[in-house]
Amino acid sequence: MFFGMTIYNALWYFMIYAVVGWMIEVSYHAVRLGKVVNRGFLNGPLCPVYGCGVLMVLSVLNVLGNAFGVETDLEKASPLLLFAVGIIFATLIELIAGFLLDKLFHARWWDYRDRKFNLNGYICLEFSIIWGLCIAFVLRVIQPFFDRIIDLIPVLAGQIMLTFMYLVFAADLIITVMTILKLNKQLERMKNMENAILKLSDGMSEVIADSTLKTMDRIEEGKQRSEVRKEEIRASLEDAREKHAEAREKHRQALEAQYDHLKKQLMYHKLFGTGMLLNNYSEHGHSRYQDIISKIR
Repeated sequence: MFFGMTIYNALWYFMIYAVVGWMIEVSYHAVRLGKVVNRGFLNGPLCPVYGCGVLMVLSVLNVLGNAFGVETDLEKASPLLLFAVGIIFATLIELIAGFLLDKLFHARWWDYRDRKFNLNGYICLEFSIIWGLCIAFVLRVIQPFFDRIIDLIPVLAGQIMLTFMYLVFAADLIITVMTILKLNKQLERMKNMENAILKLSDGMSEVIADSTLKTMDRIEEGKQRSEVRKEEIRASLEDAREKHAEAREKHRQALEAQYDHLKKQLMYHKLFGTGMLLNNYSEHGHSRYQDIISKIR
């Protein structure tokens, strides 16, 4: 048993609500942005934070029922109790998930810093109330329906389905983590390339100015010499300056070509992989490379 639920049922609840949560996220952003965005942390149609949230609320309700005799039959339980438990524990899950993703990967998939009564952008009062209302509705209206659906599935078939889904989920999780770590390295590389391009551009201006000054100084020094000698010095310095500037320009163009190629690679698939991750980061979602991400997007 798992907090008053069988392991079998708990695994189904997590998977069902992770999928439902993904559908809600995709629908919400499709309406808000006018385009389909593969929302969430993973490549597949799952938002684990929703599965964790509902699973925690169900666990807490069962614990309250056993400890204090609270009515835990969802069709009879107090809507106010469902709302209270939902707002507290769904918010707690969102806070923990947001904090861990930020600290582990230096990125945010949501950011409430532009909303009132927020805690470091991880949670805010407005969405906590929304989560509480949604949890109360889901548990009172939708959860009994899912329970009946799960009961209709033969146990052996259900176990096979769950095994397959969790294997895919585990593979997706591993691939996503590896992709994020690789993405951070690529963003670091792009930042270094951008700095190098800027230095080369600035350096070319300095070379031109410096060479011009040196040329004038040497011409002044050559006033005591013949006009022919002065022209030789001028031509030699001009030739050296042009060659140096040409080499810098070629290097800058090569870096820009690499930069553009890497940018196209990262955004090649906008619904999967690095393209999905870059699209899903919040507006100020990366603590290290947000300036680069903004340019890529």
